Amino acid sequence: MNDGITSTGWTEFLNKIKAAKKALGDPETLWYRGHPNSEFYLLANLLRFKNGLEKEQQLFYSFQKFTDRILKRRESEWETLFEMQHYGVPTRLLDWTETFGIALFFAATYNQSHHPDKDAAVYLLNPIALNKISGINKVYRVPKDEASFAYTKIYWNQDPMAAAAPIAIEPIFFNDRMLAQRGMFTVHHDKIEPIEKQFPNAIKKVILPNAVIPAALEFLDLSNITRYSVFPDIAGIAGYLRGTSGLVPR
Repeated sequence: MNDGITSTGWTEFLNKIKAAKKALGDPETLWYRGHPNSEFYLLANLLRFKNGLEKEQQLFYSFQKFTDRILKRRESEWETLFEMQHYGVPTRLLDWTETFGIALFFAATYNQSHHPDKDAAVYLLNPIALNKISGINKVYRVPKDEASFAYTKIYWNQDPMAAAAPIAIEPIFFNDRMLAQRGMFTVHHDKIEPIEKQFPNAIKKVILPNAVIPAALEFLDLSNITRYSVFPDIAGIAGYLRGTSGLVPR
């Protein structure tokens, strides 16, 4: 690593990740999410808008209307929702990953570009423990489980239940980014309180100190986790080339 202090800090950070995992019960299934600013809190994008829930149905149907000629029509409501999330339309989905390195990439890389003076953070989630809060003993696979877990029925009509907590779901990897990032989701209920405070038995937060960011970036470099490997498309290639070209600003 870069120096003794950074190396020690990196080791401490990894030890805290291990401790958080243990506190969650050392689950067989564990998801991660990286934030470039540790002051952020976990909340789906739609819920960050004052009138987000009021506009949810309008956004969904408008997206279907305008994209039908561009995108292959999706038979599943969940697939439409995944497309919305992919293209930046606010939804009640929150992205997670099965891969620690991917979460670290989002925490450390975007810290440097967006919040260079802040600590970053990595969250750990036990999806089974989270779903048990809602009386569910598994992670729904959608759209496979759509018959028993339908998006519009549950979240718009509260049929057969009103969601009382976020619910973890495992999507199909219908695009290259989801596959590369090993993407998973939590589907959020209507409450706007940060979920890490509401459900501490299922979610843990580990601070990545600003001084340790260089060691995290070195780890990512050694692991070949780059913008291109995380975003394996034209936009990812462009970002990768910008970052590795050696261009010097005037």
